[in-house]
Amino acid sequence: MTSEPQFDFILRGGSVLDGSGAAPFNADVGVIDDKITHIGDLSQCSAPATFDASGLRVVPGFVDIHTHSDISVSYDPGQGSYIAMGVTTQVVGNCGLAMGHTSPAEVFDFEKRWLAPHGARIRWNSFGEFLQQIDSNGAATNMVPLSGHGTLRKRIMGIDHRAPTADELLGMQRELQNAMEAGCFGFSSGLEYPPSAYADEDELAELCRVVGQYGGFYATHLRNEGDTLVEAVQEALNVSERAGVALQLSHHKAEGPANWGKTATTLQMVDGARARGQDVQTDQYPYTAFMTALSIQVLPRWAMAGAVEETATKLRDPELRARIAADMRATHPEWDDISAVSFWKDLQIGVCRGRPEAQGRSILELAIEAQQLPIDYVLDLLADVEGYVSAVNFAIGHEDIARVMQYRWTSIGSDGVGTHPEGTGGADKIHPRAYGTFPRVLGHYVRELGVLTEPEAIRKMTTLPADRLGLKDRGRLAPGCFADITVYDPATIADRATFADPHQYPTGIRLVMVNGRIALDSGKPNSARNGRVLRKR
Repeated sequence: MTSEPQFDFILRGGSVLDGSGAAPFNADVGVIDDKITHIGDLSQCSAPATFDASGLRVVPGFVDIHTHSDISVSYDPGQGSYIAMGVTTQVVGNCGLAMGHTSPAEVFDFEKRWLAPHGARIRWNSFGEFLQQIDSNGAATNMVPLSGHGTLRKRIMGIDHRAPTADELLGMQRELQNAMEAGCFGFSSGLEYPPSAYADEDELAELCRVVGQYGGFYATHLRNEGDTLVEAVQEALNVSERAGVALQLSHHKAEGPANWGKTATTLQMVDGARARGQDVQTDQYPYTAFMTALSIQVLPRWAMAGAVEETATKLRDPELRARIAADMRATHPEWDDISAVSFWKDLQIGVCRGRPEAQGRSILELAIEAQQLPIDYVLDLLADVEGYVSAVNFAIGHEDIARVMQYRWTSIGSDGVGTHPEGTGGADKIHPRAYGTFPRVLGHYVRELGVLTEPEAIRKMTTLPADRLGLKDRGRLAPGCFADITVYDPATIADRATFADPHQYPTGIRLVMVNGRIALDSGKPNSARNGRVLRKR
């Protein structure tokens, strides 16, 4: 170089993985303002701030393609659990739940109940206002919004279990159009959850056509991820093909030992669709357990029609409760088993603020302690806490995790909600994925098991999801890209969060920059809010 540029920040001597999947190379990285301006030998250059990255990996900040942090960003803008695992950009509004579609209206009492324990309220009336509030309050990570079918449908139709009228479908299309105009990158559904579960293929395709007009994509939590997984994937492929939109199969997995191995079939289906010209990808978190509402996992679908409180009312009605219990026993006669191989031994209470003493314990253990059969214990619990209880289910096979992880078109996504150990949710037994997803891939699945090479793992965390979003200036290290950067020690990076003790930051991550500003140094996030709402243009 003939002249010495003045950098704001230089990372010196690191081993660079640029996100492309290429092998690492040694280089310095120079940052001016919020952009990377030089990668190479900067030994003769100066900057007021530098970081010695010798012996460390310098990679693009991780792009988490599947989170639910639009729930927490209003009361926890620091997003410590995500910054601590190297995430600089989050895609929010997944599984059909998008807080931007909510409002102070009574129909969103369920969503208000999530915020209330943290002293937060819904203070917006439109998707645009929601994104403006994030802009005003700030956030530690960049936020990429998706429209969500469940909250969109609720806004127009309430929780009615029926097909929309022509006017209601038009109302949903207009609401979706407004969200896309506000900057959403796509549209998500959560077809296991009411009211998204009440939509058929026709409704979803008509809405996805709106998304296609804006170049967006469709991300779906499938209608079923267990016994009818193959059929659910086919439904998603049908919607994508009919609407002409790209498809993202969210947190792809096969639930339950009887279904292990089905991902071999579903990934062949994805390959077939791609060969026909469809743009189909998947994402995944690296754990053998999923976590969602207990009611979704065990109750008959008809019992969950209506609001959550209505389900609790049904459970308190002796006649309806007996019908629900009979239905559960007819469908799953093995559920009355309380032996060492009981289904309930692998089902653990997660977040249950109404019964905090139950958190972290298996339903089998709790039922035996209460001298009840597990079905009866669960129905009592759901009635008592009005359904506000999640459960961890250890039902995902190791081979399926490896197969999906190795698939070329799988991105890494946590499916978590941003938080931090000292936060208002610090006592909740959340899924450890909110703290450990990315370090777990690099530590356990790359370094220890060799399921992926390190360059390929970084590609799945950076350029692959960034390209899905159409972000050409994030998710990669190159001059002109935004300075979203993560630095870690490949020999020590590891997740520490467990199901028993989930609120633990990982080890091995040394530095995180968001838009050219430091968000983490020496393993601990700071209080900076350097992130931005990214809007599709």
